[in-house]
Amino acid sequence: MGPLNVTGNERYTDPDGCFSCHALSGLQYIDKQGLLRDASIDQSHYYSSLHGSVPCKDCHRQIRYYPHKEENGEVDCAESCHVNEPSNGEAFSHKEVVKEFNDSSHGSGASKGFTGANRLAEEDRSQSPSCRRCHSNTAYIEPHQLDNFMESFQHTNAECGTCHQGEAWRNQLSGHILRRFIGARWKKTASNKICNDCHADLQPMQKVKLEDPNTGEKYPSSYRWQHASASYAKSLHGRLLVTGDEAGASCLDCHAPNGDGLRHGVMNAKNVQSPTHPEKLAETCGQSSCHEFAKDKKNYRFNQTDMHSLNHLPQVDFQLMNLLDEERLESNWYRAFIALGVICMVFIFGHISQLLFAWGSSDNQPLFGSGRFKKVMLGRTQNIKKKMASKRNTSGSNKKSITKKGKKT
Repeated sequence: MGPLNVTGNERYTDPDGCFSCHALSGLQYIDKQGLLRDASIDQSHYYSSLHGSVPCKDCHRQIRYYPHKEENGEVDCAESCHVNEPSNGEAFSHKEVVKEFNDSSHGSGASKGFTGANRLAEEDRSQSPSCRRCHSNTAYIEPHQLDNFMESFQHTNAECGTCHQGEAWRNQLSGHILRRFIGARWKKTASNKICNDCHADLQPMQKVKLEDPNTGEKYPSSYRWQHASASYAKSLHGRLLVTGDEAGASCLDCHAPNGDGLRHGVMNAKNVQSPTHPEKLAETCGQSSCHEFAKDKKNYRFNQTDMHSLNHLPQVDFQLMNLLDEERLESNWYRAFIALGVICMVFIFGHISQLLFAWGSSDNQPLFGSGRFKKVMLGRTQNIKKKMASKRNTSGSNKKSITKKGKKT
């Protein structure tokens, strides 16, 4: 008896029937804001995307009839899906991720109420990113992974294709599995790019108001915080990643270490629960495969290394406003600038005083350092003031004698 040839039914690609309309090209309309919008969806792109295996109404739950209103399409990222999580067989959900996100520094950003029509309004009313600001519904396989994808797919299709056959399998499920076969989707440079999409844009960063985790008081962001992306890029970690060396630490490696794997809990460094809080730095820097020696108390100085030091930035980037900002004074550049500035002011004041009060004097000597120079370097011990007074007396007597001679004449 030969081997049993088992075949599986092809999965229905559109159980909700949404592509009956949305697969049509040219499905355009003008919304209430007067913007031209396109409701057409490329099926092949959608099926190969992150949500390609999720039925539309798993997210757009309020849509029941056609035609439907825009507000009926609202999405809540914390809702469960009809796709089962393989490890436990339960419906997959981003609920725990959303909870961690809501408790983070970015928690004021939107995680629900998404529609295709309110994207611009969402960006205008919140300084914090939303779920979709960082996570676009892009394809699983990045261009640089295509070669690995094709190589792995040939093998996987031969094995898994025994049961799972047809275009639906290729489109909706293969990318999800192959993602794990060919390695993690996000490289460190890719995850940094998500952070830099906001933090490297200086103009909006200057408008951000931070919140004290202890008092709830809001305060303007500092110069150091606004330039955190630029200063990190100059650090060793940033430079390593630019060269393709994954030994460098990404933003998330420090600000949202693995922990439970959610990596959405970025917190203010003043929060004692933050991995970048001074009390947590030994644990953060001492992660496995990082600087494990940092956990030793004798190496506490290492944990004080500032990855966002203003000293990393070119001097031309410095602004003169808010010069006495507390965090700016941590920079040696600013300390040197202030010290030299004070010295320069002394000499400028001396020069102006000399011009005002000593102009035309027969002994026009500098007001600062002249006497000391003459005494030490030239060996003159006579008091300068007495000498100048003597000259004035001599000058006065000469004038009197000239006057007397004139009267006699």
